[in-house]
Parts: sequence; C-alpha cells; structure tokens
Amino acid sequence: MSVAQELDQFIKSSGDRVFIEAEAKPSRLKSFYAQYNSKYSPTINNNTDGIIALDEDANKWGLELRLYLHNCPSFIPTTRNTVYRSEYSYRINDVDVILEMFDLGYRIGIN
Repeated sequence: MSVAQELDQFIKSSGDRVFIEAEAKPSRLKSFYAQYNSKYSPTINNNTDGIIALDEDANKWGLELRLYLHNCPSFIPTTRNTVYRSEYSYRINDVDVILEMFDLGYRIGIN
C-alpha cells in the first residue's frame, strides 16, 4: 500500500475534512493547471480557493502542494500548523504524495 493510500484510509477513518492547496509563481501554476485540468474536475485557476499565486519574482522555484488536516498521522512527516489555515492543526508538504491523492479523488480545496 502506498503512503497516499494509507493517508486516504487515515483521513476517511477520522471522518474529518482536509484542505489541499497549491502555491507557485504564475509561470509554474500555468503548467500545473494544464496538467491538473486535463485529468480532474472541476477545473482550477488563479481564483480557486486553495491556489496561491506568488509574484513572478518571488524567491520560490517550484510548485508546493500542501495538505492540511486536523489529526496527525504517524506514518508520514507532518508539520505542526499554527499560521497558515490555522483551523487545521497539521500540514503535509509532500508533492508526490499529494499528486497521488488527486488520483484517489482528492482535489484542490476542501475535501
């Protein structure tokens, strides 16, 4: 079982909602939108809740995907969350796992 599948089971067993967001420069978000929108629905853009479009000159290079949740899973590194989306106690910053979560039915925004 993959980490994403374990995480899916963990989320479903907790019964809580989770939130997924994407952050990047507009040039990087453009390619992310193309990839995401070709596979999933509903489509996303800069106005979608959960999209953070940075300034093009921001000191960030790639796409960041974050999954916010109320409970802390023991099988994947989490960050204690107190600043961003503070209604969620924990955050997972793992692009590969979150990309796999999209294939399991999760989407940008509230799930």
